[in-house]
Amino acid sequence: MKKLIMLFIIALGLTTACNSQSGKTNARLEESKAKLPKTVKIEGVAQNPEGIEFNKKDNTFLLSSLNAGPIIKVSPDGTYKPFTSGEPYPMSTAGLQIDYTNNRLLVAAFNGMELYDNDPATKGIANLRIYNLETGLLEKDINLSSLIPDAPAYMANDIAVDNEGNVYITDWFAAVVYKVDEKGEPSVFWKNETGIASGTNGIDFHPDGYLLVSLVSVNEKGLYANYGLVKIPVNAPNSAKVVTITNAGFTGFDGMVITSNGNVIGVTNDGVSPGGNALIELSSNNHWESAKVINFKKIKPSTTVAITSDNLNYIINQDFSPQSAASKNWTIERIDF
Repeated sequence: MKKLIMLFIIALGLTTACNSQSGKTNARLEESKAKLPKTVKIEGVAQNPEGIEFNKKDNTFLLSSLNAGPIIKVSPDGTYKPFTSGEPYPMSTAGLQIDYTNNRLLVAAFNGMELYDNDPATKGIANLRIYNLETGLLEKDINLSSLIPDAPAYMANDIAVDNEGNVYITDWFAAVVYKVDEKGEPSVFWKNETGIASGTNGIDFHPDGYLLVSLVSVNEKGLYANYGLVKIPVNAPNSAKVVTITNAGFTGFDGMVITSNGNVIGVTNDGVSPGGNALIELSSNNHWESAKVINFKKIKPSTTVAITSDNLNYIINQDFSPQSAASKNWTIERIDF
């Protein structure tokens, strides 16, 4: 009987501790929400942002520019200023990744004008642009598309960095992942030979030593199609495997981020209408051999998500208007599951 009583007391203590810890976590979450607004409105800039990143050093957002303008730094009150400079020529920019260890802003850049001109003879180029995280000055401009001259076209889309400082860039049109090592040497790291007929889009690095890469295309109805999620070990890319998604809700990712707890949050299509997007969360209990959707929330048209240092999810609302008629007002919105 004494043993049973002792076990009951221990269990009661553990429960109390868990409840206390949960309460502290919830309190921190509410405090974090109070620091950053639910929405950030940006007015008066034809940015056409496809990528968003949160800089935890100064609590600002960085937005890329399909319109080939500079990347802008946005404060929580909606004020903004140009951040990047020093480029020899303007390029459209898509995915952004901050590399805090090496004080770099990594940017996926491409020739948007050639992709928008409807001329099959112009294929564009794809570059990795590396900026100083403090000053915004361009430090390196590395051509990637020259590595695969026979590709139908080029669109550097998203970007990730591993524990060693190697950078990985997806190319949605060329259907590859490029790698740029710590010395700045580029190579083709992985080609999509999975049988899923799509380009590479969203990407992030898992600290256990592998990439998660989204494969997705858009069909004639404007819906996501031919989609999948691939796990690619950085030391053995030939052993890449498609992740099995065990329930409904995932129809391919545009932008995606691996969270601090190892889950993936990304923008998908609702499978019903063009621009009908949803933010979902995937979780895996077997090192991404398989995964399941654990959170799903419909959102305004968007491309990707940024996660703050306090694990808040922010999307950039995107309308993909033609450049000549692109909106000059944008909204960064917090999405709570």
